[in-house]
Formats: sequence, structure tokens, C-alpha cells
Amino acid sequence: MSTPTCAAWNHVHFMGSTMTAKTSRAILLHQNQSLRQRIAELERNADVTRLSQIEYALRERLKELECLYAVSNLRETHFHSIDRFLQGVVDYLPRAWQFPDHACARIVYGQRQFISASFREGPWRMHSEVRVDGKPLGVVEVFYDRGVPAVPDGPFLKEEQFLIRAIAERVGSALVHMRIENELREAHKILRDQHQTVQNTNTALRTVLQRLEDEKREIRASILANIQKIIMPIVFELELAVTGRHRSYVTLLRQSLQEIASPFLSQLARNHLELTPVEIAISTMIRNGLSTKEIAQLRGITPATVRRHRENIRHKLGIQNRKVNLVTYLQSAGSEQCAAQPAESANDMGRLPIAAYVPDSRPDA
Repeated sequence: MSTPTCAAWNHVHFMGSTMTAKTSRAILLHQNQSLRQRIAELERNADVTRLSQIEYALRERLKELECLYAVSNLRETHFHSIDRFLQGVVDYLPRAWQFPDHACARIVYGQRQFISASFREGPWRMHSEVRVDGKPLGVVEVFYDRGVPAVPDGPFLKEEQFLIRAIAERVGSALVHMRIENELREAHKILRDQHQTVQNTNTALRTVLQRLEDEKREIRASILANIQKIIMPIVFELELAVTGRHRSYVTLLRQSLQEIASPFLSQLARNHLELTPVEIAISTMIRNGLSTKEIAQLRGITPATVRRHRENIRHKLGIQNRKVNLVTYLQSAGSEQCAAQPAESANDMGRLPIAAYVPDSRPDA
């Protein structure tokens, strides 16, 4: 066997190096491809992990928002009952936390406390004060029991601390509004009761006043009936029996008794406050047909004084410088007032018409 030449060995060595280089490149390409696939897989897993974390965080934020909405809804639903509102809030709180199966809640307000189902104080506690008008009057608490999953930074999330503060603030605000609403409701009830009492009192007073008016009418009717049935016939007979000056006195007496049954004097005084008592008395005499001379004799004054009173009366009645007879004016005013009275006082049993007692009219001096 012949020994290979140097050229042959060099050729063999070149061919081996070429095959080795090709194998190494293929391996490197395969490894590179494997690494790329692994990186892509890791990236996909990382994306999935990040997406899961984001989704989990979003679910937790959604629970927190639902919890705040539930508190607002409970406030509207149980606005007239503080106990129902607080119990509804404490029943909802555990489901808003990260581990609801291991959570329980309690709200302390004044001397009362409201607890969730299966409440038991655990080793993990989160709380926030409930302030009403700036004063701490209660506390909102959330507990985890010992079975809660182990978490490096503790079982409570940072966001849950913000949540419990927001819940405590909303509970405090709702309690303020509920207290004001209750006070207003009580005040309204008191006012309604007082208004009803006043109405009942007014009804009773109206009844009493009506009874008094009825009694006054009955008394007046009785007085008028006695005057007309007993006194007036006697005065009428006496007036016919006497003559001269004495008859004038009897006539004045009769006319005065008739005025008792007439609202003329009181109405004249009310409508003309400027008239003096003397002028009212003289107006009555003029209305009853007495002359100036007769009035002067009865009152013990001069006829000139009577005429001056007549002028003053005409001026105060607003008929000065008018062609109006004073006697007719006063008689017509009295007739209008008599017509306005109740029927029982205008025409009582046994009463004779006023004209029956009026003698012949006398001329005015």
C-alpha cells in the first residue's frame, strides 16, 4: 500500500474541516431557533401573567366601586332608618375585600354595634373612624381570620385602606343627613300636632262665639218683646192722655225706647266718629221729629245753640250746602239700618209698627 502524499492529506483535512463547520453552523442555527422559540414562549407567558395581574387588579377595583355604589344605594333605601342602613353596609363589606371568604366586618356607632354574619375578631384588622360633625362617633372595621392566604406584605391591599376610609366618610355623611332628616320629621310632626290643636281650639271657640251670639240675639229679642208687649202700650196710652209740655217728655221717652230696638245710634256713632255725644243726642231728637224750640226746652239751652248744633251735624254728615232735609236724611238712614237687621228683631211677636207710635210730624223751627 502506498503512502499518501502531502497533497492528499491536505485535501482530507480540508474536507473534514468543511463538514465540521457545516455541522456547527446547523447546531447554532438550531439552538438560535430554539432560543427564539423559548423567548417567544416566555414573552407569551409574561404577557399572560401581566394580563392576569391587570385583570385581577381590575376585578378588585370593580368590587370596590360596587361596594361604594352599594353604600350609596343603601343610604337611599334606608334613609329613614339608621339601624337598617348600618346593618346593610356591614353585611356588604366582606365581599368587597380581597379574600371575602375569610373576612368579616363590624360598625360601632355610639353605644351600638352592627356585625356581619359569622363575625369573629381575627388577627388581621383594618379600621377607619366614622366622624359626625368633625367628632369621632364610631368606627368601621374589617377582620381576617387565621386561614387567610399568606401574603408577604400582609393580606390587606393598599387600595383597601383607601376604600375603608371612603366608606367611613360616606357613612358619617349619611348619618349627619339622617339625623337632620329625623329632627325635621319630628319638628314637622310637632307642628302638625300643634296645628291640629289650634284648629280644634278655633273650632271650639267658634262654637262658643256662635252660642254667645245666639244668646245675645235671644236676650235682645226678649228685651224687645217685653218693651213692645208691656212698656210700649202703657207709654202709648200715657202719650195720648197727657198734653202740653208733659206730652213732649212722654213722646221723647217713647222715642228713646224705640231707639233701643234700633241700631240708629250705634251706627251713627260708628260711621261718624267726629260727632260729639251732645250732637248724637240732638240728632236723635231731630230724627224723632222734635222742633228746634222743643229740643231747646228739653235740653235747657237756647234755640240758637240748637241751630248751631244742627249746622255742625249737617257739616259732619256731609250734607252742608245741599238741599237735603236733615229730618228726612236721619230717618232714611235709620230705616236702612232697621231693614238690615235679622227678621226676628225687625218684626217680633206682638210688636206694633213704629209708625203706630209716631205722632204727627212737627215742623222744623
